[in-house]
Amino acid sequence: MRDALAPLVEALPTHVAHVELPTPFPVGPVNCYLVAGDPVTLVDPGMLHDDTFDLIGGLLAAAGLRVADVERVVVTHAHPDHYGAAGWVISQSGGRIVCGRAEIAKLESRFDRPGYQDLLGVLGIPDDIRAGFGDLYGGIRALVHDIPGESLDPVDDGDCLVVGGTPVVAHVTPGHATGHLSLWDDASRTLFSGDHLLPRITPNPVLEPDDSDLGRRRSLVEYLDSLDRFVALDPEVVLPGHGPAFTDLPALVTGVRSHHEERAAVILDLVERNPGSSPHELSGRLFPTLSGFGVMLGVSEVIGHLDLLLDAGAVIEERGPVLRYLAS
Repeated sequence: MRDALAPLVEALPTHVAHVELPTPFPVGPVNCYLVAGDPVTLVDPGMLHDDTFDLIGGLLAAAGLRVADVERVVVTHAHPDHYGAAGWVISQSGGRIVCGRAEIAKLESRFDRPGYQDLLGVLGIPDDIRAGFGDLYGGIRALVHDIPGESLDPVDDGDCLVVGGTPVVAHVTPGHATGHLSLWDDASRTLFSGDHLLPRITPNPVLEPDDSDLGRRRSLVEYLDSLDRFVALDPEVVLPGHGPAFTDLPALVTGVRSHHEERAAVILDLVERNPGSSPHELSGRLFPTLSGFGVMLGVSEVIGHLDLLLDAGAVIEERGPVLRYLAS
């Protein structure tokens, strides 16, 4: 188990209950939170995997509730380990799903990403590896319940809403996902952080295509730009999407920034020793054992740090059918 980047917290706020839900992914179980009250709210109900249904039922039963009582499901972001069972919950209850506006299209499409394959090609991922992603997505689709578009309620940064009778403020910050939604409960100084802030790992700056000249978001740059606002909130407890609750957010953010500085230095060294490499080639040197979808995550990590190095003037980007990098 990795060392925590900030002090961990055992006791959750009294108005929040919690269960860990299984996933088939290396990140491990996902945290599902219940805030009972009006409206009865679940945050990140996991995916259709293993005993998820029973675990959600047990979480609710301990509060004297049933799945049919859930009026609101908050999806922090449209990654399947966080939202796969959301459609099932509302099919049982008639409830609504709340998410950041930029995640709506992803929740409705279930992994259909225009431009995604082209982007992966520009980053140097070979055709045979990209072809395998289709099979992987097909397997993941089986773990994700359909979500009718009319059941989705988008929120924007700064919006106020109520979860379980508790007023919260929406913080929609790109980074790990374009429309990642965190919830700030000022009364109890509690932050539901999804995957934006995690106690033991730094969230992957996941590749997402867009209509910019780059054809993609600068995910890691966006992520790092968002961190100071969360420090300013000064939460007493942070409830993350994976791993235990924690406190001392300034310590975590200091650790996160230090990690990315160190990784950028390692990648710069790789560029200096392997001039003209593509992001995929650099990822293969940094993470030589990755396979399957892990290859995409490795490339996401590398291109994010190359963006930082570009901004610092440390590398030069050569654009073409495949991006290549040289030290300045």
